Amino acid sequence: MSDFPIPHVFPIRFVKSLFFSDEQNASVTIEFEEIPTLGMMIEAAAQASSGISDEDKEKVRMGFLIVLKNIKLLAELQSKKYLLNIHLDHKIDNFKSFSFIVLDDDKKVVEGAISISLEKE
Repeated sequence: MSDFPIPHVFPIRFVKSLFFSDEQNASVTIEFEEIPTLGMMIEAAAQASSGISDEDKEKVRMGFLIVLKNIKLLAELQSKKYLLNIHLDHKIDNFKSFSFIVLDDDKKVVEGAISISLEKE
């Protein structure tokens, strides 16, 4: 998806399409070349965070994943395609905190929270 605001390219670009986005939430399809690991799911959540609408959308800045919290693998990962829902919990300057869930059909398979620091302008 060329209009999704991340610099990642194949094979590390896991976000395939944006279903929904507003100022605090985004839902994206994520897809992998093989059955993903938990680490790949965390990277997909970090990528999905860019889908949340932001007043600074015109300013593309590099983000750094700095905190992982309460990451849980809830079911064995058996698919290559999932729906990821992410929510912006807190934003302070260039620091953002998110919670996310990953669904395989309607079954929750991964949940957790991440924090990202954006490079300063």
